[in-house]
Amino acid sequence: MLMTRLAMRAPAGLDGPAPAEYYAAALDMAEYLDGQRGTLGIQLPQHHASLDGYLPSPLVLASAVAARTQRIPILCMALLLLHHEPVKLAEDMAVLDLVSKGRVSYVLGLGYRAEERAMFGVAPTGLGAQMEEAITILRAAWTGEEFTHPTRGPVRVRPLPHTPGGPVLSYGGHSPAAARRAARFGMALFAETGDPELERVYTEEAARCGVTPAGCVLTDPAMPTAVFVAEDVERGWAELGPYLLHDASAYAEWNAHRPNRSTITSLSGATSVEELRQAGGAYRVVTPLQAQEIIAGGVPLVLDPLCGGVPPELAWPYLRNAVAASGAARAARAARRAAGV
Repeated sequence: MLMTRLAMRAPAGLDGPAPAEYYAAALDMAEYLDGQRGTLGIQLPQHHASLDGYLPSPLVLASAVAARTQRIPILCMALLLLHHEPVKLAEDMAVLDLVSKGRVSYVLGLGYRAEERAMFGVAPTGLGAQMEEAITILRAAWTGEEFTHPTRGPVRVRPLPHTPGGPVLSYGGHSPAAARRAARFGMALFAETGDPELERVYTEEAARCGVTPAGCVLTDPAMPTAVFVAEDVERGWAELGPYLLHDASAYAEWNAHRPNRSTITSLSGATSVEELRQAGGAYRVVTPLQAQEIIAGGVPLVLDPLCGGVPPELAWPYLRNAVAASGAARAARAARRAAGV
């Protein structure tokens, strides 16, 4: 079981090719993974104004991935909804749903960087209400019927998406308000925390609204989310360490105002490669056997092959090792079933 994340950082100051080569490599990797069993999906995040080029346009990259693949699910997580004009976004998502034949889904997020919202002119107050209005517009648009809006003329979006009712939308957040919002809209909640209180709030709000809950996924802060499978772990850390540290340091800076918040990558506070390694958090270099043990425990192996600007030629062997470990784990599971174990 493999989930692969592509954030497309290409930092200056670390050895690596031009950004265009990272994008070419990302598409090659997506095509490679599309042909492998046990691949759960490609995850594309979104951030803006990052000096290292962090992916700002996940729908564009998702379209390219969809064109290069046939089967693999594509998840835009998190799609920062308020950074998009909702009617145009509804059109773009409908076209992408057709291109991908329904393989692209979304975890909508409010975002946690005020400077990003300011860049797109998002009003700093009433953010929750703005999110709910945008979600309502998306869903109305995908009916194909004309509808009206208080601040715009009649709206009709065509073509209709491939997926009846539109692509799958989930919600990402860490607050009780986010949990209630997800529940009211019948969305699954992807929580940025492992706090079971959020699941309780989510379930109670769904019951109050008479909505069947779509599910709540809590984040375990100890879960590795940037795994590299290496024949030689020492060599792996020596090769990959500076890139992983760049990624960790960038997230730590962005989240300095959010203490104890679990994000897609845990915040170790590491200031050196050795500290990052000893933290044992999101960033891991593991042996093939350790990778198989992670998978055997029912946890997907979350890969980030270009993490922090890892050069593609360096990334490929680790990616192939992960695919081989996943195959070995599946074979071992099949053998146990055949033996009745």
